[in-house]
Amino acid sequence: MNRKKILVINPNSSKSMTDSLDQMIYSLNHDEQLPFAAEIHTYTAPSGPLSINNESDARASARVVISDLETELLQYDAFLVACYSVHPLVGMLRQRLAPHQHVIGIFEASISTALALLRLDLEYSSKSPQMFGILSTGTYWEEALTLGVGAYLGEQNPDRFSSDRFKGVETTGLSATELHTAPPEEVKRKLMEATKRLVKWRNVKVICLGCAGMVGLDSIVEEALVEELGAQEAGKVYILDGVKAGLGLLEGLLRALPGKAT
Repeated sequence: MNRKKILVINPNSSKSMTDSLDQMIYSLNHDEQLPFAAEIHTYTAPSGPLSINNESDARASARVVISDLETELLQYDAFLVACYSVHPLVGMLRQRLAPHQHVIGIFEASISTALALLRLDLEYSSKSPQMFGILSTGTYWEEALTLGVGAYLGEQNPDRFSSDRFKGVETTGLSATELHTAPPEEVKRKLMEATKRLVKWRNVKVICLGCAGMVGLDSIVEEALVEELGAQEAGKVYILDGVKAGLGLLEGLLRALPGKAT
């Protein structure tokens, strides 16, 4: 039987961002203890926004990608949309795919995984709730991602919801491309400041890296955690990369709901 194939879609046109994804996927595929069973490919939008900084960019990128990939969808068993937003491409793909083909965005994947990592003990958690939070790029995403989380959690009024599971969104003020083009000391400073703001009340147990461009920057987040919380408490906080979470979920879906052999 042929190996299943997953396509990781970078919906912006920045090849450097896809190169970062390729490096991470290469390291995952060469992990002797946990190699991926599926064959993983990457894709970069041929045109459109270099960085997705708002909903308008997301819609524009979705139109480009769905048109470009239309004839290639049958070649893959699963798709990961590597943009940390409620990206319309996820829904567009689901409308076109067969039931045995799976698609998820890194936003949805990270929330699902974060919730699975939080303690679920009703008696204890009500006294000391564990929460997840999101680190993202530009300030636009503070409201946009909060609304997205509310909608994903099924809130009737996601613009006015509060949750004892979700801490909120902190941003660096940098765009996705600036994470890799701005001076490294500036990137580090802003990312560390945002991390410290997110965990200062010491109830965040999962930090979701809210941008595919944050691949490889988790060491900076770890450093900020140690400075803010101390080494012992910092070691109890999960740093969750949405691309890794998404690939893990898709692998699980391909195993649990494999569909017809290809």
